[in-house]
Amino acid sequence: MQKINVLDQRVANLIAAGEVVERPASVVKELVENAVDAGARSITVEIKNGGITYIRVSDDGSGMSPEDAALAFKRHATSKISTDKDLNNIRTLGFRGEALASIAAVSQVELFTKTRDYDEGTYISIQAGKITEQKGIGCPEGTTLIVRNLFFNTPARMKFLKKDSTEAGYIADIIDKMVLGHPEISFRFINNGKEVVFTPGDNQLLNCIYSLYGKDYAKAMLPVAHEAQAVKVTGFVGKPDIARANRSLQSCFINGRYIKSKILSIAVEEAYRNQLMVNRYPVVVLHLHINPSLVDVNVHPTKMEVKFSDEQQVYQAVYWAVKNALYAKPNIPEITLPKKNIFEYMPSQDGAHYIQESEQQAMDIFAAAPNQTSKEGTNVIESKVSMDSYSTSSTQSTDVQAEIQNYKIIGQLFNTYIVVEKKEEMLLIDQHAAHERLEYEKLLYRYKNKQIHSQVLLVPVVSQLSNVEMGIVKENLDFIKNLGFEVEEFGNNSIIIRQTPISVEEPELKNLFIEILESIQHSKTESITEKEYQALYTIACKSAVKANKNMHMKEMEQLVSDLLKLENINTCPHGRPIVISMSKYYIEKQFKRIV
Repeated sequence: MQKINVLDQRVANLIAAGEVVERPASVVKELVENAVDAGARSITVEIKNGGITYIRVSDDGSGMSPEDAALAFKRHATSKISTDKDLNNIRTLGFRGEALASIAAVSQVELFTKTRDYDEGTYISIQAGKITEQKGIGCPEGTTLIVRNLFFNTPARMKFLKKDSTEAGYIADIIDKMVLGHPEISFRFINNGKEVVFTPGDNQLLNCIYSLYGKDYAKAMLPVAHEAQAVKVTGFVGKPDIARANRSLQSCFINGRYIKSKILSIAVEEAYRNQLMVNRYPVVVLHLHINPSLVDVNVHPTKMEVKFSDEQQVYQAVYWAVKNALYAKPNIPEITLPKKNIFEYMPSQDGAHYIQESEQQAMDIFAAAPNQTSKEGTNVIESKVSMDSYSTSSTQSTDVQAEIQNYKIIGQLFNTYIVVEKKEEMLLIDQHAAHERLEYEKLLYRYKNKQIHSQVLLVPVVSQLSNVEMGIVKENLDFIKNLGFEVEEFGNNSIIIRQTPISVEEPELKNLFIEILESIQHSKTESITEKEYQALYTIACKSAVKANKNMHMKEMEQLVSDLLKLENINTCPHGRPIVISMSKYYIEKQFKRIV
């Protein structure tokens, strides 16, 4: 057995810092929470290089005395609590006394602070957790903390950070949550010298939503006001027509603290039941006001997880708050026409020529029937998928006609499944899964051969993104372009989509793009291959014919013909079966024709 050692203070601080300081966004979160607790009415956050080399958080709060300023960087030093009884009545965002010590342990920190009671302020310089200089200095009331060269003394942590734009996106997301949690405070966020966020601090939550998400979202929000027993719920919920493909615009707060809670998410989504399509998630900003003694925030160092003394009570309060808001008045989606003349968006002659040329090239791509590898297996398959779309054209190629002679399409079942008689068996084909697989194989071939052809949109589409999603776009611009999208930044947290690889309606295009960003974000590995497959899956799914859609016989003939030319594949890209079969022998046995 190895000898037990007592770790020295430096190593212990580095280990503790790993729990609190995960990335630059963690630093910003802790410093802004301290500023809020100090009673600030105005908070400015400035970063450079994604916060890795420079973070500055300034506030006009109460400030610190020279004695308190030095103590603040010691572990477990805090002004928020003093005894164990205080843990049952926490009303501040911070209380552990770990943040400043953890930040100082892995960076170079400068502190400027002044209270009303002192004529001059205090300056402290800290490097790797040790105070190197402390002196009096002239500075305004409040506190300014500058953090430089994060993880300079723990370089192994640096390899886990992402690109500057992505890290900046995480920080911007933290700022968004702080803005929505404290509309009474004016926030300013500056990234590489550019002001990204500014809020007036007028205590109007809807104005904050407008500042962060834009006019369209703000107009579609419904007010929430509900109180039940010990829980009061206020805020706003979005109308079903602005629901998104992920939960990135869902924010819940307990006494001003942003939290993540499965109970609250389930309550919200249950209230929206029968109002949203599958895999659509509402936009909500909810504030819960609860007696601090009924909620435990001392669960994790990040303080984003909480436990409720009565989960059912909280669930019911949130459920009825959202439900009442949604049904307060009939929700009839408003349809608006573009204000501009659509001919202003017409592509140039060059663009029109490009589309025609692309379509002609597309018709010949599979002429050589090249080999390609399927994602579901390592076997090499010969793809003979026709590039013709499933049209209702009355003309068919000789190959298609010959193929049809080997089977007979009986018809469509439930507008979802195609029934086919083929020799001594009956085939039941899932039309969406089949078309999705065919579209995926075509996209995969085109992508690998750099032959994905974009379609110029007659009217470009503007899409509002979250800060994290915007960071993903900036980090993966080349990859997104290779998928067939042409996008540009269009103001804060907005993009304009000018070209797409498939033809879809505007709402579905917005959802498609967000789903692609989500697949990139949650790909299991950093491998570009994983991101490629996930993105192509999503595009194929959106372009495929849907279930519950009545198909013309000619469409079914083309779909079945192309499907039966695929070899060794009977699953859609997501793994669901495409075809199930029932032999004539089995059917006759069920009817007792065969004993």
